[in-house]
Amino acid sequence: MGHTTFANRVVWVTGASRGIGAELAKAFAAQGARLILSAPESERPGLEQTAAMCQGLNGQANVYRIEAFDLARSDDVTQAWARVQASGWQVDVLVHNAGITHRSMALETSMEVDRRVMAVNYFGPVQLTKLVAPDMVRRGQGSIVVVASVLGLIATPHRSAYIAAKHALHGFFEALRTETMDQGLHVMLAYPGFVNTDISKHALTAQGGTHGKQDPGQSQAMPPQCVAQAIVEGLAQGRPRLLIAGKEGWLVRLQRLSPGLVTRIVRRVATT
Repeated sequence: MGHTTFANRVVWVTGASRGIGAELAKAFAAQGARLILSAPESERPGLEQTAAMCQGLNGQANVYRIEAFDLARSDDVTQAWARVQASGWQVDVLVHNAGITHRSMALETSMEVDRRVMAVNYFGPVQLTKLVAPDMVRRGQGSIVVVASVLGLIATPHRSAYIAAKHALHGFFEALRTETMDQGLHVMLAYPGFVNTDISKHALTAQGGTHGKQDPGQSQAMPPQCVAQAIVEGLAQGRPRLLIAGKEGWLVRLQRLSPGLVTRIVRRVATT
């Protein structure tokens, strides 16, 4: 999209009911974007709260749509796209922010949890991209933003399915960029480090229950507002990749030089 702002652009943000997604919606709204806000139907109150917080941020009432659907359900994804098409809204920026995680040992995590995490974090975004991106390619312009994670580049204990999904996102969207960069499609992958959200409280246990606890040090992590602002600025600059991390960012750099050392370091990090 180059060095532009997002006034009157249609920006679709998944996982917009709280955390980084809500802050992304606010950051785009402040630039006058028209918003499509998505999350599961059970989180509609959060979507409405996000929409309310976006009002007046650019000095006028923001235009928005709420499209509540479950990324893990293929039919829901297809129907949400059909409704957006029927509305006449032409998506300029698609932001894949929605995601779930878990806190459990790899060999103790049920396959149902593995499948659920992969469905929400990987297959859902891929399906939505395959629906939305062809229209961008036909127009010769559009942006796909993927909120991946530092854990899409390294690995820590107790998050095997989440890490697998983030690594898969990295691979798919890097490949997509190589295939479409000459067709006007801009793909940006953002890799936040530890962020002060409540994602760990909503994490799944090994058998699919709710973890219900905040990770150690979570309250001292980066504010989601900082992550959102960095993503919006990086997108405006046309960046292909964006590492948004504190000290954990050094592990990504060290991984290239000494992966064995990184493995030894992360094994000592308190993660649950």
